[in-house]
Amino acid sequence: MKKLLLPLDGSSRSLRTIDMVKKTFSPDQVSVTILMVLPNPLSMEAQLGIARTDDAALKELDAFINMLPGYQVTTALRKGTPGPEIVKFAQEEGFDSLCMTRATRGFLQKMGSVANYIVKNAPFLDLFIMREDNV
Repeated sequence: MKKLLLPLDGSSRSLRTIDMVKKTFSPDQVSVTILMVLPNPLSMEAQLGIARTDDAALKELDAFINMLPGYQVTTALRKGTPGPEIVKFAQEEGFDSLCMTRATRGFLQKMGSVANYIVKNAPFLDLFIMREDNV
């Protein structure tokens, strides 16, 4: 069984990867770990009071599990900078694959900074990065 990492930030764009998982893998092919990375307490979001609390994030993660009925799903919550935290978690836990969306940034920048970081720093994974209009 393939170990699949699904980093989600709760945006409607990132939740589209759940549909991609359902279309690509049957429940007996993968075990899914949904990872949410909360901003570091010193980040601008945290300073402005717009960052999620741990409790709110855990409730969202529970809701995401329910979006994958029949799949073996676990969740994880980390704090820090998303790109490095996702790569570090993937290395520590030995994932085979990672599935995420990328933001459309226009002609000059084709991938968002998190997806770009992961592509450059996680060569050990099968990567499924989809444009937000693919699902």
